[in-house]
Amino acid sequence: MKNLGSIPPLKVFVAVLLIVSPYFASAQLLKGNDALMAQADTLLSQQDYPAAIAIYNKITATSETLSDENYSLFYKRAYCYYALEQYDNALKDVNQYLQKKPEDQAKLLRAYINQELGNHEEQLADLNAFIEASPGNVELLQWRASVLMELERYADAQKDIRQLLKSQPGPELKGYLGLTYYYLNDPDSALIVFDEVIASDPDYIQPYLYAGSLALDEEAYDLALQYINGGLKKDPSNNTLLFYKGIALVESERIDEGCRCLTKVFKAGFDDAADYLKGYCYGVD
Repeated sequence: MKNLGSIPPLKVFVAVLLIVSPYFASAQLLKGNDALMAQADTLLSQQDYPAAIAIYNKITATSETLSDENYSLFYKRAYCYYALEQYDNALKDVNQYLQKKPEDQAKLLRAYINQELGNHEEQLADLNAFIEASPGNVELLQWRASVLMELERYADAQKDIRQLLKSQPGPELKGYLGLTYYYLNDPDSALIVFDEVIASDPDYIQPYLYAGSLALDEEAYDLALQYINGGLKKDPSNNTLLFYKGIALVESERIDEGCRCLTKVFKAGFDDAADYLKGYCYGVD
């Protein structure tokens, strides 16, 4: 077992502030693009994104230039594309808007779009600018830490996590601190952190998973079983822990017991158990 698998992103509570005026002028009182914009904005407020995009497209197709007020079309259309998960189109529009109007609201939307596209470096650039302007913002620091983890910049992520722990200590965040040590090839420090989390929050399952997986990776199977069995006492139905237990047992030549664990999780839909069953359990009842 070579790694812990994919890491779930840190929770992000930053809301995208997509402000569209609650008041829409009557299209009958307006002319030309202004009337079309009013219609499209109304459709946007009703979350009819395809219809809104169709009108925004009509405006751009028939207008060589847009007024400053109507230039917001690119931002609004970017949001429509984002809501429809058409992220490439959304990014193109929001970047065009930002060339003329470098507003934080649009930069925040761009950060979300880049998150969906997996453009972590671009996402990080916007987050760094936000944090520079608001260095104590907990939500932004959480978000940046998750991006840094995706970029495998674990030392930088560790700095953000340590800062966050000063204001909001908790087992989940401290567990991520342990992961940074693990990925920085410092398993001893990682286990110290995981042990601290288990001691303070024994019912929180993740550190048992992290520590058990780390010990498996280090081929310390007896140590892995200590963590895995501790976690199973808290959550006997946890198939990931049972899978890890099967691996630890067959790797330490306790084949029958290990194969029973692996067979159970395989029947529960844990397909990763198949290779171990083929490798260790062929012919085992």
